Amino acid sequence: MSYILDKPTHKSDFNLLYLFPIIMVSTTLTSIAFEPFWSSHYQVTHSLIEGICIYLAFTGFIIALTLFKRAPQEIQLLGVGFLSAAVFDTAHILSSVGVITNSLVTYDLAGRYWVAGRLVEAIVLYLTTQGVSFRYNRWLCFSVTFAVVSLLSFAFWRFPNLLPPLYLVGVGATLTKAIIEYTIVAIFSLSLIQIYRTYAGEHFFNKRHVVLAILTAIPAELIFAVFPSTTSFQSAWGHCLKICYYYYLFKGIFANTIIYPYQQMEQSSERFMLSFHSSPVMKAIVSVKDYRFIDVNQAYLNNTGFTREDVIGKTQREISCLALDTHQLIANGPVSNLQIKYNTKQRHIREAILNTEVILLNGNRYLYYEFIDITEKNRYERELTRLDRLNIVGQMAAGIGHEVRNPLTTVRGFLQIFANNAELKKYDDYLHLMISELDRANAIITEFLSLTRTKSSHQSEHSLNEIIDHLMPLLQAKAWKEDKSITPDLHPIPKILLNEDEIRQLLLNLINNGLDATERKGAVTIRTYSEGEAIVLAIKDEGTGIPEEAQEKIGLPFYTTKANGTGLGLATCYKIAERHNAKMDFITGSEGTTFFVKFQPVRYEKEHRTTSLAISA
Repeated sequence: MSYILDKPTHKSDFNLLYLFPIIMVSTTLTSIAFEPFWSSHYQVTHSLIEGICIYLAFTGFIIALTLFKRAPQEIQLLGVGFLSAAVFDTAHILSSVGVITNSLVTYDLAGRYWVAGRLVEAIVLYLTTQGVSFRYNRWLCFSVTFAVVSLLSFAFWRFPNLLPPLYLVGVGATLTKAIIEYTIVAIFSLSLIQIYRTYAGEHFFNKRHVVLAILTAIPAELIFAVFPSTTSFQSAWGHCLKICYYYYLFKGIFANTIIYPYQQMEQSSERFMLSFHSSPVMKAIVSVKDYRFIDVNQAYLNNTGFTREDVIGKTQREISCLALDTHQLIANGPVSNLQIKYNTKQRHIREAILNTEVILLNGNRYLYYEFIDITEKNRYERELTRLDRLNIVGQMAAGIGHEVRNPLTTVRGFLQIFANNAELKKYDDYLHLMISELDRANAIITEFLSLTRTKSSHQSEHSLNEIIDHLMPLLQAKAWKEDKSITPDLHPIPKILLNEDEIRQLLLNLINNGLDATERKGAVTIRTYSEGEAIVLAIKDEGTGIPEEAQEKIGLPFYTTKANGTGLGLATCYKIAERHNAKMDFITGSEGTTFFVKFQPVRYEKEHRTTSLAISA
């Protein structure tokens, strides 16, 4: 029993161990103060107290009837008990005031209705602890209950000798009534023991009102088993305890059918909102009626750049986040794993996988969106594709590079012999053209082999600014020839490990590309600067930018937008950057394109001050 009494409850409720003694003491003091008025105005006060009990019982029945299908099985049974108690207690009042009479003494007839009501209550409470369940039609269930209880009430009135006397004037409760009351107390006690054996934790928390009701009912029934007269202190005390008993039974029904379900719904809503707003996946709720945004989570705002004020209450057309064809697909019904593109507030295009579902909230239909951003994933996949292609190119080059060079060298040698032959002077232009084309083919193969190099790249400490300075006369000459200019913007930077020949090739490729993209009178800017520990090389042209459809293919071997390009220049640059443990990227727009090469210094070499190092590509 101490397990039940000491079971912890929520902070807003008293512990049963403290509340039960408080009830006993307060009802005792109330009865002592109330006894004179109870004795002098018994009919009025008795009818008032019983009326309160009937009101609580009938209200509990109405709640159980209204929420019959959703209520727990115990609440359905308690509804039956409350209906029975309301009928028997009504008959009890009517007989005690003389409205219902027969050959019995008034209080004896009233006592029969009393014990019948308490006995039904005890049996119903015991059945609830046994897990008895029924799921019949609620109207049939309560109609049968009302009919049976009404027939029993009629039988008590019509057949006075159906039970032995329960109350004698001047004596009080008879032995028969005492036995019935003790039986009721025994059933209540069995119910309490069953709750102790069956329920624990959260389940017990839902039973605590019933436990308190039973604990209050037991002393009340013991009092009514021995009370001397209806106007005595014991009778007043028993009726005060009965009000408490009914109140806690009613509170048990009210809590289990209204308060706890509402709390659970509120907790479920809180968990949903917590999951909704803290999820790293972009989520949104949109009204099906007018396609206005009802709510979005923080991930949605972070990825799109919008604020809540920009989105909430606006239509999808006003936000223009999704394309029209995507809206048409969504309008036809829920979608799953639909790969889409969406716009940010800055009009950047990103990629995502979209899942939608139709949900009901407060009787209204809404679209629930989940966007899984895959922009970075797709970028990595494209990078892997590029690297796979480079690997394939490397395997091809390793097999055929030198084999192709050998016959080219032979052909070029014979063409040179023919060019020195006086008889073939008239073909001199053709021979020199063929030699130049062979040299061009040989240069492509050389660049091809450089792209696929897997051998060690010998690096030593160099100043990137000095390498650029040494190349400037050559670069300026080419730029002046094309009526363009090159503007150096070199900031002080430390020396880093470089392969000078490869860096020269990278610079020539990037600057030549910049000059090709720049119109006459334009300029290409070469800039170096430090960014934290990294050294950055930036080459900016004044062209019209790289077309969007070409941006994803930048760096792929043999892809070029030039009429006479080989498509190996940028691929070679990416490979050189990779061998130097550098990251290469670009930004482009209508005002030009800037390529960045970010070199990361190697700490180990700095600490040991080595002058050269072979790093495997």
